[in-house]
Amino acid sequence: MDLHRAVIERIKDIIELKGITVNEAAVRSKVPPSTLKNILYGNSRNVGIVTIKKLCDGLGISVQEFFEDIIFENLR
Repeated sequence: MDLHRAVIERIKDIIELKGITVNEAAVRSKVPPSTLKNILYGNSRNVGIVTIKKLCDGLGISVQEFFEDIIFENLR
């Protein structure tokens, strides 16, 4: 798995764990829903760290927690 796919999967996992919709995650994070959907559907190839930070803040986790997941251990 590459870093881009890992970030997408991690965001999806967190949204699922929180039991919320993609739109709710976008609202909580102050990220436009279209931006989050473009990230999750792979239409945005470069997810910026500022966007990841906004998502983390909105979803109640730290950036460190975001990247500590096992999904990031064996990247290509």
